[in-house]
Amino acid sequence: MSQFNVYFTQRSADSFRALIYNLQEVSLLSAERVRAKILHKLHLVQHEPLQASKKIEMQNLEGHFRLTTILNYKIYYQVKEDSIYILEFLLDKNARVSA
Repeated sequence: MSQFNVYFTQRSADSFRALIYNLQEVSLLSAERVRAKILHKLHLVQHEPLQASKKIEMQNLEGHFRLTTILNYKIYYQVKEDSIYILEFLLDKNARVSA
């Protein structure tokens, strides 16, 4: 099993911090659970970046871009050789929230 190096863009790091911060204002426990689930998903992506994700095309950009989801969040990332670049975390407003 190969392991890729994972890097966060400044934008994705800021998005992740804001996501957790906003959840902490509602519930510290919920924020920690979401944080743990997202980090676990990123760990899975680190080992198998093509599993449980969709290939996406980015206008005017070349490269291998992917999209994966966890809970009601979308994670956009790019795979380059032995590295994964986390590009963005977005709330999926169309996702069904489960208890």
